[in-house]
Amino acid sequence: MGPITNPLPPATQTDVLGILQREQDRAIALLSSSPLLTSLFVSYANQATAFESASATPSLESEEWKTLQNTIVTLRKEIEKLESMNLEVTEGLEAAEASREAFRSQVLSLKEVNTTRENEIKSLRTELAEAKEKYDRLMVDSNAEKAALQIRVLDLEVRSGSYLAIG
Repeated sequence: MGPITNPLPPATQTDVLGILQREQDRAIALLSSSPLLTSLFVSYANQATAFESASATPSLESEEWKTLQNTIVTLRKEIEKLESMNLEVTEGLEAAEASREAFRSQVLSLKEVNTTRENEIKSLRTELAEAKEKYDRLMVDSNAEKAALQIRVLDLEVRSGSYLAIG
């Protein structure tokens, strides 16, 4: 037997290794999520190792084979159950994300309304300050006019009193 040559280019080998690594990570995550699945897998792996080390392939009628088949069926059921749970969790996450986006949209809308209201308040405060300043000027002018008129009235009263006394 000669040296083994790899007909795949390095880029393809890297892609294949990446796929295998992702699937291995996924398998580990799946096993980590269920102690029963882990136990069944370890049992299956031990049995597979025992079968590989045995010189003869077990017959389809042997107890080992039946146990292995039962383990496979149990594993498949556990995988289906986990996939169903995974689907439920995924759907829940999608609903939560949609809800979060709707909430974010409402918050942004409220921020815009708040900014508009703050600008209106600033504008109204400016108008109020201008109106107060104008009012204060009018009051000062009015008080000055009132004082001037009172002085004229007194002056007129004094004059009319002196005309009455003369006449």
